[in-house]
Amino acid sequence: MPEGSTKPARAKRRARDQIGPGLAAVFRHGQELHHRQQDWNALLSLEAQERTCLVDWRGGSLQVLVESGVWLAWLRRNQKRICQRWNTRFPQDPVIRIEAVVRPWRQSIRAAQEPSTTQVLGPAPLVLKQLAENSDGALGAALTRLVKTLDQAGTEASESTKEKGARSGEE
Repeated sequence: MPEGSTKPARAKRRARDQIGPGLAAVFRHGQELHHRQQDWNALLSLEAQERTCLVDWRGGSLQVLVESGVWLAWLRRNQKRICQRWNTRFPQDPVIRIEAVVRPWRQSIRAAQEPSTTQVLGPAPLVLKQLAENSDGALGAALTRLVKTLDQAGTEASESTKEKGARSGEE
């Protein structure tokens, strides 16, 4: 104990160091699920691997999420063969059926990946013009083209494409 202190010095304990048994069990199950997902994928065709996800394998059934009703029907048609392969691979956790639930996920992925439209507004900023003037070689040429494009985007909309082309050819 430090001088003048009446309490014993304790090491600080962080929250991550205080994992309770419940959280530790969830963590272990997550790790086991990750490994079993790889084994699940080995039982399936490539198309089915991308459209199904193993959730649990307890109580004599495999619980699976599928992307659509098509894959739900596919699992039902192939249930016996998949269960046999599973039981061969994991005799300690035998299963007799597959319980699947449809949870579409491709639509949300596509919606998140759609790029937003980019508006080109001109004229080009002064900083970009100065950078184009001070750059040499291919970079300078590319920046000059960009400045011209931005400047053209800032001109009146009444000009036709033909007029813009003629004007750029004169320069």
